[in-house]
Amino acid sequence: MPYNPQHDIPAHNFKKDLEYGEQGEQIVHQFLTALHDGSFEVKRDRYRNGRMVIETHQNPRGEGWKPSGINVTEASWWVYLFSDDAFIIVSVQRIKNFLKRHGFDDIEKRVMAATGDNPAKGFLLFPKHVQDLLVNELYD
Repeated sequence: MPYNPQHDIPAHNFKKDLEYGEQGEQIVHQFLTALHDGSFEVKRDRYRNGRMVIETHQNPRGEGWKPSGINVTEASWWVYLFSDDAFIIVSVQRIKNFLKRHGFDDIEKRVMAATGDNPAKGFLLFPKHVQDLLVNELYD
């Protein structure tokens, strides 16, 4: 494999690195403030399979489909537990950006759960989608 200088770690610039670190501190501060104020929603992976379900609609007692989940939350942060001691925290806006970018009609990810008298619709994100959601700058 030939040498590619683009893969080199650039020389650091203390001032830029400090500013970047301080921006990170502000993001964490904003998150902790939101957490303190209760502006988060928690979801849990019952099956521990690395997949993430994001509910968008429900049909309570067969009365017709209504927006729910990500479409109506007032939370700023979405906490998703993959197990009792491993979870991710993603801004609601980032998730909405992800879903909008991929289209709400993307059949690959659309799921429907007929659970009793309250069926729900949403999106099933596979581990590759979760990783993309977390790192891709398209959703910033």
